[in-house]
Amino acid sequence: MTVSVSVLAPGLAEGFSGYAAETFAEAPALSRFLSRAQRRAFDADGVEAAALSLFGRGIGKAELPVAPYSYLAETGRAPEGYCLRADPVHLQVDARGLILFDASTFAFSEEEARALSDSVASFVSQDGWQLSAAHRQRWYLYGGDDQRLSTLPLSQVRGKSVGELLPHGKDAADWLSRCNEIQMLMYSHPVNQQRAGRCLPVVNSLWIWGGGALENQTANEYSKVFANDTLVRGLAMADGAVCEREPKNARAFLQRLESGDRALLVLDDCAAPAAYADFQRWNETLARYDQQWFAPLLKALMKRQLRSLELIPLNGYRYGMALRQLWQVWKRSRRYRDILTP
Repeated sequence: MTVSVSVLAPGLAEGFSGYAAETFAEAPALSRFLSRAQRRAFDADGVEAAALSLFGRGIGKAELPVAPYSYLAETGRAPEGYCLRADPVHLQVDARGLILFDASTFAFSEEEARALSDSVASFVSQDGWQLSAAHRQRWYLYGGDDQRLSTLPLSQVRGKSVGELLPHGKDAADWLSRCNEIQMLMYSHPVNQQRAGRCLPVVNSLWIWGGGALENQTANEYSKVFANDTLVRGLAMADGAVCEREPKNARAFLQRLESGDRALLVLDDCAAPAAYADFQRWNETLARYDQQWFAPLLKALMKRQLRSLELIPLNGYRYGMALRQLWQVWKRSRRYRDILTP
């Protein structure tokens, strides 16, 4: 079968410095693959930049146009012109400063999201913006003019102090002022008053990021895309690729492939544990990936079900392998951790 598979795996290359080598999960299939794969440079700062690059989008732009593609995936339609992500978050004070937690880390119902977003939508409409809470964890702003903003993706700020990570650029001051007013609105909102009364994290801010508009060109890099990530799904839709959710394991994935496919698979369950320094969860996820994904994919390569297999772990490189490289037994075997985090 002439099938090529690329696997984008954010969080896989997390170093977790300070942990003893023997505490890391064994991953023999991943170690074998990396020890014999051909390495080449892949310069992408974060999963969003990597996804856009793989689809040939956002090239040369200071701001990554994440919002319009994720909006397309959420709603099935293109946003009206320029679009921003405005994701609800919880900011918590600790010794490091204001630490950001995204909405996947706490219970936050559809009803609460709707009530909060309706109030925020009414506020931003005064400045000509429309707000859509397309998903309880992911909100969107559109309808205004193009903004001169430089922002960081939510994936790069969660679990961190946001003091030095706030948006900058010519229009940043207006957004910082607007967000301060939104924070005051959210703080006094009945939803948050009730959450505070139940000792739940309050949804006390929005993280503004990823502004841009849809680009017209298509790269046609992949024929099939398997991902839960909304940006990747939106890029696939814009590119005309068949797009499905991440299958539960490699067996289910391989059953969906046909001869001639160029497939992109996104395995991102390591990303959140890496961001929040949850070593145990990361370790367990890595061990599961090795058993359910990397070992079966290597076996499929050996059986010539795949023509090539590539791993993109976001450590500055992409690792590719054809069948002939799998049999290069003279190459010294090394542990995945030593290769991914030299």
